[in-house]
Amino acid sequence: MNQPTATEGAKKSFIALKNPYDSVEKVYPMIIDRFQEETSVYYAGVKNRSQISSAFIKSLEAVGVYLHTLDKASVAGRAVDIQLKNPYTGRPMTGSSSGTAINVLLGINDIGVGTDGGGSVLAPAMAVNLIGFISPLLDEKNMQQQASKVSTDGISFRPSLGFITASFHLLQQVLTVSLPVKSAETIPTFIYDSADFSKEEAGEWEGQTSTESLAFKFDTREAVISELKEMLKNCDVLISKEGPVDTAGLGDTVLGHFDERTQELQRQGNKGLLRVVNMLGATAITLPTEEFAVGALLICESTPEKISHMLQLAEKWPTYSNTYSRYFSDCGEYYPQEFGNNQ
Repeated sequence: MNQPTATEGAKKSFIALKNPYDSVEKVYPMIIDRFQEETSVYYAGVKNRSQISSAFIKSLEAVGVYLHTLDKASVAGRAVDIQLKNPYTGRPMTGSSSGTAINVLLGINDIGVGTDGGGSVLAPAMAVNLIGFISPLLDEKNMQQQASKVSTDGISFRPSLGFITASFHLLQQVLTVSLPVKSAETIPTFIYDSADFSKEEAGEWEGQTSTESLAFKFDTREAVISELKEMLKNCDVLISKEGPVDTAGLGDTVLGHFDERTQELQRQGNKGLLRVVNMLGATAITLPTEEFAVGALLICESTPEKISHMLQLAEKWPTYSNTYSRYFSDCGEYYPQEFGNNQ
């Protein structure tokens, strides 16, 4: 990962102040002064919700990550944001950490911090081909003090914190100061669905693999929680291919509760296991694939050793360059030469 420069930082703030997708609520452009004191300064966006503590964001400064923007989020924590648009598709942006994902895609921020109750970090990240990570161990003491919520499915839960970024290396850096992970010494065991990944792909994973059908992933949350909980007990990491998120339908339970037609529209949002990771108290990372809005979802129980196995696999996962993101992150596109500038 290249060292950021003050010029690049200034351009990030220029885009944030322009706010082309209405995804920014507040900008702190004087973060640029940090370049006078440090060699590496990374810009962070934070979902503008009270569950995220200022102390947690402050702790990220240990690895050069500083608050740059407060990000918009979907109203009432909905799984789709009818106020913001996905920059790629022009359709409603996946929520609820919608603005946080958009602002990373736009290059405004290097990393975003959001909250995830039922997929609210993992799904927005996947919807724009970014990396998403959540764990109940992030700022655990503070998050356990948060009031429980009840989903539209009638399931009680507390949200977890999560990160959204395009850089796995930067994610690794912030996890060193925010997550208790220890080196795993055992041979990892993985469960995957052969409908998602081939034997050749699984053969690249260093560990013991076994196949199980994950066809239940689109069932009701209650049914999925019951199945997934048992499967996670029997492996170090479970791997599911999910998406494309919210391209053919809208994965939103508010809409889906009306009738059979809207239930099918919700189903076509293609959100599977990511809807229940937090509700199970599990840890997960979603990694982009070469397909649009499709990700490999790696899930594990929230123990330091299993998380270590998951991150080791994620580090070796195939990466795909997204050449189209430049259409959104090039500052010059938002400040083009105007009439008379070429005379």
